[in-house]
Amino acid sequence: MNFRFAPVAAAAAGIALAASAGMARELTYGSYTSPTHTTYVNGTLPTMERITERTNGELTFEKFPGGAMGGPKELLNNVGNSILDSASVVDIYVKASLPVSSMLSGMIVVGEDPKVMAAAMNEMQLLHCPDCVKEREKNNVVGLSWSATGSYHVICKDPIDGLDDIQGVKIRATSSVGRGMQAIGAAPVSITTAEMYEAMQRGQISCAAGSTAWLNTYNLKDFAKAAWTTSLGSYFGTMNFAMNADSWEDLTQEQRDIFMSEMSQNVADIMWAYVADGEAGMDWLRENGGTVAPADDAFVAAWDEVQANAVADTIAQGQEDGIENAEEIVMTFMGLVEKWTEIVAEVGQDKDAYRDALEAEIFSKL
Repeated sequence: MNFRFAPVAAAAAGIALAASAGMARELTYGSYTSPTHTTYVNGTLPTMERITERTNGELTFEKFPGGAMGGPKELLNNVGNSILDSASVVDIYVKASLPVSSMLSGMIVVGEDPKVMAAAMNEMQLLHCPDCVKEREKNNVVGLSWSATGSYHVICKDPIDGLDDIQGVKIRATSSVGRGMQAIGAAPVSITTAEMYEAMQRGQISCAAGSTAWLNTYNLKDFAKAAWTTSLGSYFGTMNFAMNADSWEDLTQEQRDIFMSEMSQNVADIMWAYVADGEAGMDWLRENGGTVAPADDAFVAAWDEVQANAVADTIAQGQEDGIENAEEIVMTFMGLVEKWTEIVAEVGQDKDAYRDALEAEIFSKL
């Protein structure tokens, strides 16, 4: 009796669906770093602004920096459980949830060039690591891009010259850097970057292994009196946009395409800014009476040995942690490091060329 109204109802439903597809949506985003942090200011925010502009305001972002919606150990779970739509996630702080990813990024000591490592990590995570994809799926998240810190250096409260000065010294150091520091006689303390300032303030650590950009972003300049120019490597496992899988699927295909088309620029912006901020941190320390110099030959020789053993040590640790194909995964990644070492050498300091290489070699293939 009411069947004659079915076409009208169907048309109305179609209009409603079309309208809902174009409705504005505000996505939540959490970060444990401060709103003035290098990655947040130079990478996250500009990317969000471009996405909002390109979706004509359909997608906007409610931002929760500074740990307002979780610290480094909580953000992955908060995204996976739909407390947040997205967040930045540091895999080495959630190793139990992301064991394969953290095995790779834990090779901090091999990361001589952060731009190389960021590119290699993006290609590995997005194109060559099905185990990485599976562990993200298990946590109900989708990874869109990864970035690296600037080069790691030894940063201390008191002047230091070399290997003898670091014997028994408590230094904030994680993953392969922590293992390396222990091997050469220091006393590594495994804490997150969010805990560094208080630990240094309370005398729980005397030094930190990290980017000299942290002199400003984590205010280590309040204590630092010395930094070595000698590079220890770099951390390259920050997932810039870890998206809740359900939130990601709720977006239209066009919106997802816009998101992904911005990721090469996102990575390039972060990498150039992090390197520049690290150099600025060194300059600040030098200009304010700090000691900025290379480590002595004894430390350099000791660290060279740490770096030489890093790949084998990582494979062994991965196998001990239950990753059966650890060797295959690590060696695949190291092949990508070789590939991107050549590409980055070719592009040099041309950020646009670096972005274009990321797009051509990685993001255009998704």
